[in-house]
Amino acid sequence: MPRQTFRSTFTRILCGILWAIIAAVAIGLLAVPAVDVAPALVIVGALGAAALVTGILWSPSISVDDDGVEVDNIALTYRVPWAALIHVDTRYSLQLHTPGRRIGVTAAPAPGATGSLRAARAHRRSEAATAPGTRPGELPNTDSGRAAALVCDRWHALRDAGRVEAGIAESVPVRVSARIDNLLLLVAGAAGVLGAIVLG
Repeated sequence: MPRQTFRSTFTRILCGILWAIIAAVAIGLLAVPAVDVAPALVIVGALGAAALVTGILWSPSISVDDDGVEVDNIALTYRVPWAALIHVDTRYSLQLHTPGRRIGVTAAPAPGATGSLRAARAHRRSEAATAPGTRPGELPNTDSGRAAALVCDRWHALRDAGRVEAGIAESVPVRVSARIDNLLLLVAGAAGVLGAIVLG
């Protein structure tokens, strides 16, 4: 099966709004001749702000393929083989449990109180059956619920096909690495914003 990647719907929308605001402010500053700001500083500041939005909000994701789950948080990447996964939880956000480790997924937060009520009402209107005791974060119309379904559907399909070895989770390593590219993007973005403020 092909690799599938999930990003939060809310953060994608928020990114689009923030990028549009940054662009509008930059264009406004460049278009008003009375504003005594060097065009280069406006551009550097705008690019820096856009880089921060991208690194913090757009870059987190969770992907699944036939080998395992890859979680890209802001600073770290976790590669979890299916054989190492023992539980999937959505209490506060999507969390992947392996022996001795609990990995929070930044891209799949559980809904807040208001979001939970909206999700529950929308779910009831869809006439979909929900098991008693289902948490708000497990509802299929929430970010955490959609991401959890993505993980569980692939995990269970591979397990049922006999492609996930059971009982070896303790001995299967979870790879953790720094997201150097995203960290550099954040540093560059912060430097651009600070430079534009200080020099402007």
